[in-house]
Amino acid sequence: METIVFGSAFFRIFAPKNDDYGMRDIVFKFLWICVLGAVVACSSDDFQDEALVDDGSFLGEDIYVPDTLVLDSLDMEAYNLPPVPDYSDPAMWFIQEALLGDAGVDVFYTCPTEIITDYVSGWKQYAHMNVYDDNQRDAFSPSFQKAAPAFGITANFYSYYYRQVTLQSFASESVLASRFPYAFQDVKRAFNYYLTHFNQGRPFIIAGFSQGGKATVELLKELQPSHMKRLVAAYVIGYKVTEEDLQSPNIVPATGATDVGVTCCFSSVGDESSIWSIIQVPVACAINPVNWKTDDTPAEIPWLSGADPEKPVTVRKDLERNIMFVDNYIVEDFGFYPVTWVMGKKNYHRYEFTMYSPSIAQNVADRIVAFHSIPTGIKQVKW
Repeated sequence: METIVFGSAFFRIFAPKNDDYGMRDIVFKFLWICVLGAVVACSSDDFQDEALVDDGSFLGEDIYVPDTLVLDSLDMEAYNLPPVPDYSDPAMWFIQEALLGDAGVDVFYTCPTEIITDYVSGWKQYAHMNVYDDNQRDAFSPSFQKAAPAFGITANFYSYYYRQVTLQSFASESVLASRFPYAFQDVKRAFNYYLTHFNQGRPFIIAGFSQGGKATVELLKELQPSHMKRLVAAYVIGYKVTEEDLQSPNIVPATGATDVGVTCCFSSVGDESSIWSIIQVPVACAINPVNWKTDDTPAEIPWLSGADPEKPVTVRKDLERNIMFVDNYIVEDFGFYPVTWVMGKKNYHRYEFTMYSPSIAQNVADRIVAFHSIPTGIKQVKW
């Protein structure tokens, strides 16, 4: 506005006083060149408020143009891969609007490992989920149903099918490292589609459990500054954040219940012997998912019944290992779950949502309130 007022005054002072409309036109064009130059010079680097389109014009402030992530160049012949998910197909998504009204915030959630072993189809062996196979799709349903109550009460919940690696792929770090990049391609592809077609510029939370936690860590590393301005928080559940991961400026460990732009990491066991190294060692940061403290203060989990009914179930952070130790909790019925056989009955990996869902739901609401109370553009990130 100041530029336009200045231009008008300039026109009145320096324009010819006669009816020489040719000279007036020249001066008028010169002024508009100055105005446009000032607008371009003052425009935002991330083009979130205004963006140049193909015909050279500018979009209005109400148009959101997302920065999408670049897909990797992978050797697609290296593995037998099932068909690529088409994220324009609604069948590739599980979407739930916020149960308590529109808070103007989304959750982008990545599911844990649900495909147990490598499988053979058409005389080929596959190590990634086929998102078009009904039996494999059915395996995702419990994951959607567990995560949605934790994250979808005060935020819109978006999750999706992806060509995740099988549980068998976690046999070693080397096998996982060779297979996971192909699954991560789908994660980024889904996130790009979410940004372009669903998000509409709203703040968002990124979350994932187990393999989805690994995907969350890797996705955080690739976010652009324009994304980080809108990141309420990230939740890495049942997976590790390492010192190497912390080299990313986008991964800032949470230190309390209401800091924003941060990463909340936690994974739970009942004793030291049940730690599963491939997902729980080494862990560089963690926060107690009940009292949201980073010290070893124990927190009671009142909604759980303990092995000793006279004592409460509690969770405390082990400061040396950055893992949650849950005391007085026991699971009687583990069912058919191969991870239990590998990790033991006191690795509570499968029960993270059972133990913490009410606390996560409250924390999501608290961080959303905190995010909205902070002036735009001021977030706790290391840029």
